[in-house]
Amino acid sequence: MTLDEASSRVDSAYDWLLGEITGFRIRSGAPLSENRIAAQLGISRTPVREALQRLEKEGLVKRSDNARFSVSQLTTQEVNDACDLLEVLDTYVCRKASSVMSAGDAARLRESVERMRAAAAMDDRASWSAADLEFHRTVNSIAGNQLVAETVKETRRRIQRFWLRAASAQSRLQACSQEHLVLAEAIVGQDYDAIEPAVKEHIGHMRARMLDMLESASVLLGD
Repeated sequence: MTLDEASSRVDSAYDWLLGEITGFRIRSGAPLSENRIAAQLGISRTPVREALQRLEKEGLVKRSDNARFSVSQLTTQEVNDACDLLEVLDTYVCRKASSVMSAGDAARLRESVERMRAAAAMDDRASWSAADLEFHRTVNSIAGNQLVAETVKETRRRIQRFWLRAASAQSRLQACSQEHLVLAEAIVGQDYDAIEPAVKEHIGHMRARMLDMLESASVLLGD
């Protein structure tokens, strides 16, 4: 097997696991058997192990003392830490994007918001999530800071895989779409004073919903 083939298998295993975890097809806290995953994907254990190690670095997977992997469970501390970081980095990214935005960039950003609003109206969570992802990818791409973009992506993915479950009401998707619209218009209009409050309002609502979800789970499970 060539180096490229081995790398491709790791990437394929990583993409599959990431999709299963963020799509809730593998539940939080569930054990991850290297043998079972390898058999399911038709590959050896080595690329599966490397994919799990990559997910471990991103915080989506954890390893126990006996070196067995499982899907990470979210904690209150992680939610607060991640939201604090996102407030700072998203404000920077949005301001940077605003300063260099073209008319074409503005059209792309507004289009992603319109897709979010349409999906929210239909209570189509998969389409809403895809449009939300495109919104943040667009802003990060325009800003052009790859290191910050990767940090933001990993941080958001670490907690946002639970967000749609926390945002159980259709009205919350609609409100969140409106928050993105306010933020998009501030970015497009180069209204730097409005960007930070818009970011903080959006992240603040996400934080509150996530913490409410964790509290409810704690009461239910008796933790």
